Amino acid sequence: MRMNLKLPPNGKRLIYDLASFGLPEAPYIAAQNLPFTTLALPTHLHRKKMEINHFLKGERVYRVGGKDYLLRGNQGFVTWPDEVHGSGSFLHGRGLHFWAQIVLPRPGRAFLGLSPELARPLVEGLWNLPRRHFQASPDMRGIYSRILHLCRLGPSPLNKVRMGALLAEWLLEVIESAGKAIDDEITPEIDAVRRMLDANPAEHYSGERLAEMAHLSESHFKRKFREQIGIPPGDYLQRKRLELAVKLLAEGRNVTTVAYDLGFSSSQHFSTTFKKFFGMSPLSWIRRNSGAAAGPGRELSASRVRDKNGFRPWLDEEGRLHGYICPDS
Repeated sequence: MRMNLKLPPNGKRLIYDLASFGLPEAPYIAAQNLPFTTLALPTHLHRKKMEINHFLKGERVYRVGGKDYLLRGNQGFVTWPDEVHGSGSFLHGRGLHFWAQIVLPRPGRAFLGLSPELARPLVEGLWNLPRRHFQASPDMRGIYSRILHLCRLGPSPLNKVRMGALLAEWLLEVIESAGKAIDDEITPEIDAVRRMLDANPAEHYSGERLAEMAHLSESHFKRKFREQIGIPPGDYLQRKRLELAVKLLAEGRNVTTVAYDLGFSSSQHFSTTFKKFFGMSPLSWIRRNSGAAAGPGRELSASRVRDKNGFRPWLDEEGRLHGYICPDS
């Protein structure tokens, strides 16, 4: 059963700690519908916590161990306890996102109200997932929605029992889903179009022109592009333009110059599109990010990250900034 979710406006996070339900193993149950793209997610880690992400719509990139993973609608992604991750050189994409942080017990310990014997296959399954990036099962969204619904209702005695059962069921779905590889093959004709858009985002392309380049009918091209890339070709091109706009603004170019260099009909058209994508105007973005890392591939300063996102600076033994520790860790 799918619940009618009511998430906070303006991209604010909905966060619950299930300790009140007698489940200290789940200190962080969260949901967010981010309506705009934000700066790159800083490199960080979660102390002693496994993080399970379910990205329901949109597109987002996570970087772990020097490898970039592109998440699209209804895909899952896992990071292990104390594993360093972030979004690398990519902006943090908008979209609907569920995620949970789970403290996995040592072997032979109880878990989620289950006895050590009953908990063992569940815990071992989570520790030994065959892949970190996977296609989520159709049931994952519905189960997590019911978990969020119970969080709002509160920890009555019966709800505590329900919550433990639901969380165990959701984790079992994660284990089963992680056994399924993602079909992320991009065919040569679609890849050729994508590479052209990446290389020349300021150009104007009609759907007909792109379809001709792929040797497909326009309707067939648009369908294949969306299936393989995750978003329509027009949205993909717009995103590439705006990602480049962030980089150019960070280099000190003025708004009007950037607008015309990227093929917008006017600075007003550019500002309207930019605000829809990033949640603020180009001038507001420049003021907010003046003196801090602004574009893809650049880190926010430690003080700004601490103020804006709550991340704590993570320093190596010589006092050099290595990344950030999530505030809930």
